[in-house]
Amino acid sequence: MIQAVTTKDFRKSFKKYADDVAEYGEAIIVARPEKKNVVMISEKEYNSWQETNYLLSTKANQQALSHSINQLGDPEKNHLLTPEEFERIANTND
Repeated sequence: MIQAVTTKDFRKSFKKYADDVAEYGEAIIVARPEKKNVVMISEKEYNSWQETNYLLSTKANQQALSHSINQLGDPEKNHLLTPEEFERIANTND
Protein backbone atom coordinates (compact mmCIF):
# COMPACT_ATOMS: atom_id res chain seq x y z
CA MET A 1 0.00 0.00 0.00
CA ILE A 2 1.23 3.49 -0.80
CA GLN A 3 0.57 6.49 1.40
CA ALA A 4 0.92 10.07 0.24
CA VAL A 5 1.76 12.70 2.85
CA THR A 6 2.76 16.33 2.91
CA THR A 7 6.27 17.36 3.87
CA LYS A 8 4.89 18.96 7.01
CA ASP A 9 3.09 15.76 8.12
CA PHE A 10 6.13 13.66 7.20
CA ARG A 11 8.43 15.76 9.37
CA LYS A 12 5.95 15.79 12.25
CA SER A 13 5.37 12.00 12.17
CA PHE A 14 8.65 10.70 10.73
CA LYS A 15 8.97 7.85 13.24
CA LYS A 16 5.45 6.58 12.50
CA TYR A 17 6.06 6.65 8.73
CA ALA A 18 9.49 5.03 9.07
CA ASP A 19 7.94 2.28 11.23
CA ASP A 20 5.16 1.73 8.64
CA VAL A 21 7.74 1.39 5.89
CA ALA A 22 10.01 -0.93 7.89
CA GLU A 23 7.29 -3.06 9.53
CA TYR A 24 4.63 -3.32 6.84
CA GLY A 25 6.53 -2.78 3.61
CA GLU A 26 4.54 0.34 2.82
CA ALA A 27 5.86 3.03 0.52
CA ILE A 28 5.44 6.68 1.43
CA ILE A 29 5.19 9.42 -1.20
CA VAL A 30 6.20 12.75 0.26
CA ALA A 31 4.49 15.47 -1.77
CA ARG A 32 6.75 18.46 -2.32
CA PRO A 33 6.35 21.74 -4.19
CA GLU A 34 6.79 21.81 -7.96
CA LYS A 35 6.14 18.06 -8.18
CA LYS A 36 9.58 17.26 -6.75
CA ASN A 37 8.12 14.40 -4.75
CA VAL A 38 10.22 11.74 -3.07
CA VAL A 39 9.39 8.15 -2.15
CA MET A 40 10.45 6.38 1.03
CA ILE A 41 10.82 2.59 0.83
CA SER A 42 12.48 0.04 3.08
CA GLU A 43 16.10 -0.94 2.61
CA LYS A 44 14.93 -4.49 1.87
CA GLU A 45 12.69 -3.21 -0.94
CA TYR A 46 15.45 -0.97 -2.28
CA ASN A 47 17.95 -3.85 -2.32
CA SER A 48 15.40 -6.04 -4.11
CA TRP A 49 14.95 -3.39 -6.80
CA GLN A 50 18.71 -3.01 -7.17
CA GLU A 51 19.12 -6.76 -7.59
CA THR A 52 16.35 -6.87 -10.19
CA ASN A 53 17.91 -3.97 -12.09
CA TYR A 54 21.26 -5.75 -12.04
CA LEU A 55 19.78 -9.04 -13.24
CA LEU A 56 18.00 -7.29 -16.10
CA SER A 57 20.92 -5.03 -16.98
CA THR A 58 22.23 -7.15 -19.86
CA LYS A 59 20.49 -8.73 -22.81
CA ALA A 60 22.12 -12.08 -21.99
CA ASN A 61 20.70 -12.08 -18.45
CA GLN A 62 17.26 -11.05 -19.73
CA GLN A 63 17.27 -13.94 -22.21
CA ALA A 64 18.50 -16.46 -19.62
CA LEU A 65 15.81 -15.42 -17.14
CA SER A 66 13.12 -15.49 -19.81
CA HIS A 67 14.24 -18.98 -20.88
CA SER A 68 14.10 -20.22 -17.28
CA ILE A 69 10.64 -18.76 -16.74
CA ASN A 70 9.41 -20.41 -19.93
CA GLN A 71 10.77 -23.76 -18.76
CA LEU A 72 8.72 -23.49 -15.58
CA GLY A 73 5.56 -23.54 -17.66
CA ASP A 74 6.63 -26.62 -19.67
CA PRO A 75 5.60 -29.80 -17.79
CA GLU A 76 7.92 -31.92 -19.96
CA LYS A 77 10.95 -29.96 -18.73
CA ASN A 78 9.81 -29.26 -15.21
CA HIS A 79 8.81 -31.50 -12.33
CA LEU A 80 8.02 -30.30 -8.84
CA LEU A 81 9.45 -32.75 -6.34
CA THR A 82 7.50 -33.94 -3.35
CA PRO A 83 9.41 -33.92 -0.04
CA GLU A 84 9.69 -37.72 -0.29
CA GLU A 85 11.17 -37.56 -3.81
CA PHE A 86 13.63 -34.90 -2.74
CA GLU A 87 14.69 -36.96 0.28
CA ARG A 88 15.15 -40.07 -1.88
CA ILE A 89 17.32 -38.16 -4.39
CA ALA A 90 19.34 -36.50 -1.63
CA ASN A 91 20.03 -39.86 0.04
CA THR A 92 21.14 -41.57 -3.17
CA ASN A 93 23.81 -38.92 -3.78
CA ASP A 94 25.54 -39.56 -0.44
